[in-house]
Amino acid sequence: MVEDEARIFGRYLIGIVPPAELVARYADAVARLFPDPDGARDRALLGFVCRHPWSVGCLDAAAALVASDSRLRQRLLVMAAVLETTPEGAAEFLPREPGIGGLLLRLPLIGLAAAWRTVAGLVLFPFATARA
Repeated sequence: MVEDEARIFGRYLIGIVPPAELVARYADAVARLFPDPDGARDRALLGFVCRHPWSVGCLDAAAALVASDSRLRQRLLVMAAVLETTPEGAAEFLPREPGIGGLLLRLPLIGLAAAWRTVAGLVLFPFATARA
């Protein structure tokens, strides 16, 4: 399951499934950083994301508001750290200079997408944690 998480989180964060080496690094980091068993809510949430990979963005946005201490958020940060420290993923985390025109066009769309994900995630969150 941890390997599935790594693939899902990698695709969510950088748009591609990370190489096997990074999946293994993520699994090792999770084992070291979170030695205690996950709580019922976290197991349900992570299980839902593994069964429904499309939901990770919405649930990440919702968890930022209602469950910022969730393992979903913590493990996404671990995957981001693994990815940004590798040549394959670092480019995705470096700042870009789109120019003021591009920024003015993209900013409202980014804001609307974030709001949509948050609302969808807040609706989905109780269903995702129902097994808790």
